Amino acid sequence: MRKDSYAYLPGLFSLGAGFVHALAAGTHTEHTQAALAIAMLAVLQCGVGVIAMSNTNRWWSVPVIVVNAVAIGGWIVTRVSGISFIDGLESSESVQAADALCASLAALAILGSLLGQRVKVLHLTPAIGGVMVLALVVPASLATADHQHDHGDSHSETTSANWPRPYFPSIGIDIAGVEGVTPEQEARASTLITETQNNLVRWADYKTALAEGWFSIGDGETGYEHFVNGRALNDGKFLDSTMPESIVYKVYGDKRILVSAMYMAEGEPDIDAPELTEFAGPLFQWHVHNDLCWKGLGDVAGVVDENGQCPPGSMLRPVQKPMIHVWIVPHPCGPFAAVEGLAEGQAAVEDSLRVDICGSHAH
Repeated sequence: MRKDSYAYLPGLFSLGAGFVHALAAGTHTEHTQAALAIAMLAVLQCGVGVIAMSNTNRWWSVPVIVVNAVAIGGWIVTRVSGISFIDGLESSESVQAADALCASLAALAILGSLLGQRVKVLHLTPAIGGVMVLALVVPASLATADHQHDHGDSHSETTSANWPRPYFPSIGIDIAGVEGVTPEQEARASTLITETQNNLVRWADYKTALAEGWFSIGDGETGYEHFVNGRALNDGKFLDSTMPESIVYKVYGDKRILVSAMYMAEGEPDIDAPELTEFAGPLFQWHVHNDLCWKGLGDVAGVVDENGQCPPGSMLRPVQKPMIHVWIVPHPCGPFAAVEGLAEGQAAVEDSLRVDICGSHAH
């Protein structure tokens, strides 16, 4: 063993803690300040971890101890009283598996730094340390996907305590145990997610969708572009993943990445009609668009302003067909999240009660 190889262990633990914090930042995107604070902490922990692993001088222990001590101190404060000056962390939260494991990694980084050369006496080689880090990082990463935030804002207080929750398709479908959802509703919703994942990839290339009859509604400037198929709008099928009424792509310049299906109900039933709400219960939030302005034959020009007026050259044409999204890519607000902002539409309940939006609700 190299004489300074013991430095790898605190560095590995700090890197592990930083990695988990980086994942956690993605689950706090509804609160920008909280997400940035957690992301900055992740960068610092990873940075000092690299320093510890690559430095031959004894001073490497100082930044490792300081950064990870701050991480543990911040974690304790968020569990006890919250951090009043950071939006999203102002209210205390209960201890959960993800944050407890992350704090443990930070504590081990500090302990390894303090022990220094004594680590070799304990026969903790870098290889053994790596196994220890993985043993904590893997379950912490999985737990992060199910981490629940009790931030005390109006949305958290008025929606189900455990729904919506972040969605990570690569980890699995996590919709179990939601208050008010029956086993039958959960099974139907899970099947819909799986079938959408399997069947939607047929249109991964938007050119295939165009060739098969889908057309863009011209909303790509919003960051998401909806393609609609007229033949599917009233074909008698309900939540059919082989022929969704709309396909949604995330727009990156001239590239489009398939992200979601948008299913529309047959006809124009009430948004809270039993045949809609009973399918998946509280997991779903059907919405309509009664403020859309259109130009030409089928391009969205925007929404009405505070005076109820459309942009020049366009006219109001409400879309009263209830609709629901099913995502095939990760989403912080669950597999049935709406496209927030101008595209989130209107639901049968006020925004604070919706279970398909979890961001800033910028209309």
